[in-house]
Amino acid sequence: MERQFNFTKQAIEDLPLPETRIEYRDEKIPELRLRVTATGVKSFSVFKRVSGGSPVRITLGKYPGLSPVRARTLALKHLADLCDGVNPNEQRRVEAMSAVTLGEAFEGYKLSRKLKVSTLRGYEGVVSNHLKKLVDKSLKDIDRRVVADIHAGIASKAQADLTMRVLRAIFNFAKDEYRYKDGSSIFPENPTEVLSHRKQWNNVPRRHTHIRPKELSDFYEALSTVRSQETPTGQSVCDAMLFALLTGLRRGEIFGLKWSEVNLRAAIFTIPGHKTKNGLPLELPITKQIDKLFQKQKSRISSEYVFAAENEYGQVREPKKVVAKVKTLSGTRCDFHDLRRTFATTAEHLDVGSYKLKRLMNHSTGRDDVTAGYVILTAETLRPSAEKIQNFLIGMMLKSKVVDIKTALRN
Repeated sequence: MERQFNFTKQAIEDLPLPETRIEYRDEKIPELRLRVTATGVKSFSVFKRVSGGSPVRITLGKYPGLSPVRARTLALKHLADLCDGVNPNEQRRVEAMSAVTLGEAFEGYKLSRKLKVSTLRGYEGVVSNHLKKLVDKSLKDIDRRVVADIHAGIASKAQADLTMRVLRAIFNFAKDEYRYKDGSSIFPENPTEVLSHRKQWNNVPRRHTHIRPKELSDFYEALSTVRSQETPTGQSVCDAMLFALLTGLRRGEIFGLKWSEVNLRAAIFTIPGHKTKNGLPLELPITKQIDKLFQKQKSRISSEYVFAAENEYGQVREPKKVVAKVKTLSGTRCDFHDLRRTFATTAEHLDVGSYKLKRLMNHSTGRDDVTAGYVILTAETLRPSAEKIQNFLIGMMLKSKVVDIKTALRN
């Protein structure tokens, strides 16, 4: 129901309390409206049908905080703006988005992406450590100079580049997320581009650290010693390191492996797509060596995870302390990615085919590789290559032609 009267304080005060919300028009300025709710709340607004567009409603304020005289003044101003093509609602929306902070944009970025837990944790670490001073800063105030100074101020060159890549991703998100009505971006420039313009990216080369064949026995001896001194959780970490060496899998894939993904009867185990870096599922063979390792884990800690821990999660969350002990005692570089590189280097040394190696490590083939689209590599197809690599590694660790993992898991 819509009625019209001359908006005065007395007339508004005398309005009856409606059963449901009702709207009134002002006799002097029909576009000025007064809404009255069933609870007695009275609020002014401007309502105008714009030619060629959708009707526009602009909220002015509540009575009696806003008087009828002041409401008319504001109404005339907004009506003039609308005649000039300026929509105050759009203006307020743009002003609100223009004030978006880095922290707010980061939260929006995280919600818009399906990030793995490890990736998300890494990004949050970068923001809290290196971008902490910018979290409450408006994006429009983060310019090229600010970016260059932060990049130059981070001691680790690798961390400096990683920080800027995270910042670049947030700004790219903001560029597409926050737009004017005509579709143009509120944040058209990504300030991290200054690093490319000035050629200031550190471009830290890929690491090439791995365990050399003659060092494998030192690694094995250190691993056995540390395992014998550790708690069941620490022993799980030691076995996970051995598993990493024998399979080339990533740390997250290993510690995220569940018994429900292991089929001992079919002699295969699967890494689901949501746990892999490229999003593709990976099915691998359970060789004789891996089977014995799994059997050892099954009798250690009761958990849904293969490499379990005695904590509330039933899962190893941070293996650094145990890895550091093995590294110090062996004198080798044996972080999980070093073990992955050792696996790949060994496979190349043994002339394992490139397609099989890529599949074992779950590396994507290029889109222009037509042949790869026809090569179907199942777990059974990969089994001989996996056994070949594992047998060589075990043999070098034990310095013996007798290739068996029982000794390696004795403790």
